[in-house]
Amino acid sequence: MGTPTRSSLIAVVLVGADVMLFSRITEDPKYTSWVTYPVNSIVVVLASVPAVPLLIWRRRAPVIAFLVLTVHDLLLTCVLGTRPVLTPMAALYTVSSQRDLRTTLDCLAAALAVHGLAVAYEVYPLTPAERPLDSLLIATFLTFCDAAAVLVGRWAANSHLRERHLVAERSVAVEAERLRIARELHDIVAHAVTVMVLQSAGARRAMATEPTRAQEAMQAVEDVGVQAMAELRRMLNVLRPVQGAVDNTSIDRAPRLSMLTNLVGQVRTTGVAIRVESSGRPAPLDQSVDTTAYRVVQEALTNVTRHSGPGSSACVRLHWSETALEIVVTDDGAGTPLPRAKDMSNGLGLIGLRERVTVIGGSMASKSLAEGGYQLTAILPVTTQAGP
Repeated sequence: MGTPTRSSLIAVVLVGADVMLFSRITEDPKYTSWVTYPVNSIVVVLASVPAVPLLIWRRRAPVIAFLVLTVHDLLLTCVLGTRPVLTPMAALYTVSSQRDLRTTLDCLAAALAVHGLAVAYEVYPLTPAERPLDSLLIATFLTFCDAAAVLVGRWAANSHLRERHLVAERSVAVEAERLRIARELHDIVAHAVTVMVLQSAGARRAMATEPTRAQEAMQAVEDVGVQAMAELRRMLNVLRPVQGAVDNTSIDRAPRLSMLTNLVGQVRTTGVAIRVESSGRPAPLDQSVDTTAYRVVQEALTNVTRHSGPGSSACVRLHWSETALEIVVTDDGAGTPLPRAKDMSNGLGLIGLRERVTVIGGSMASKSLAEGGYQLTAILPVTTQAGP
């Protein structure tokens, strides 16, 4: 929608052009039709002025503005012999660009009817021999003008619709990327901080009586911190690439299921006994699925350290089939969780993990076990290898 000043200027120019080109002010006396009495130029100008505010207002109520302009044009033609062309085109364009096709076609029919009267006015003073050709030429010209207004209006409407769709798609993409980054940050920070808090608490308790064990715990804190910083740096390199180029090496260093041994080792240092079982024949995984598989185990074990704590036991089962990888992480809930570790949970980890799993075409379920503890199950798609 244009500014008020621009809309006003366009309206004045269109009405002025109609007065100069399609009124009795400049017409050839040969075409003086049934309006035979003299008409003063000032009267023509004043009678055309009401079209200006209607054109300015047409964007707010295009159909009403068009209908009022149509009646106004009829009166101008019948009473003063003025046959506007540009103002009804502008009003018809606005209807076509803002309203549905059915309404547009109805307004087009009204415009053609008014222009039919204009054709009759033009050919009325001609001889019977001249009327057929002139009627055809004038009717063709006016029909072309009306059809052009409708077609350009529909094109503008479709362009605006495509633009709105693009804006909506960009908004969805931005939201999806924001959620992806939030999930990634949660997975990186939550696991690292939980392990570091548990190791620090263990080191503080063992510092006086078991300095060697305390030193090992602090070494584990350092290792986990270094790994977390490396993962955060990798993600930042992807989000803010140097000189506009994506760092593919950073993407390639995303955690994978092959790093499961290191992850299990970190969690074991917090006092949780972990057993890993695998069955079936391992199959290739897409990178996104591979990273998701790692994150599933990571989130599940992080929750074990928070809610079950040291002294609990957990089992990670990987079952491979031809089409899917099933991951089942179960704990017995027999440990003693640290209050500080439980307080670090915001309840969004499993929600984000379920979203991550769903995006890649997998499914996830979690439940409390009757005998105590918790179980998380995720089923992820496996890459199908094509035959030779």
